Amino acid sequence: MNELDLSSILVIGLLMAATLIPIWLALRLRKTKPRILWLGMLLCIFFGPIGQVYVKGCIPWILILLGVMIGVQMSLPANFATTIMFLASPLVMFYRLSR
Repeated sequence: MNELDLSSILVIGLLMAATLIPIWLALRLRKTKPRILWLGMLLCIFFGPIGQVYVKGCIPWILILLGVMIGVQMSLPANFATTIMFLASPLVMFYRLSR
C-alpha cells in the first residue's frame, strides 16, 4: 500500500480538481460579475461553503459553516442534518450580499 498506482493518482487528481475548480470559478466570477445575489447563492448551492469565495472576506465564513456542518452532522438525525447543511451556505451568502 505504500506505492502509488494509476487509480490512486487518478483519485488524487480528481480530488484536487474538485477543490480547485470551484475556487477558480468563484474567483473568476468575483472579478467579472461582482456581488450578484442569485449568482452567489447558486455557487453556494452547488459548491457548499466553497461558494463563499465569491465575496471577499470568505475565510471566517467558510470556517464557521464547516463548524456548523460538522456540529449538525454529529447532533441531529440524518434527514434534518442534510436539510440544514444544504440551506446554511446559501443563507449565509444571502446575508453577506444583502447587507
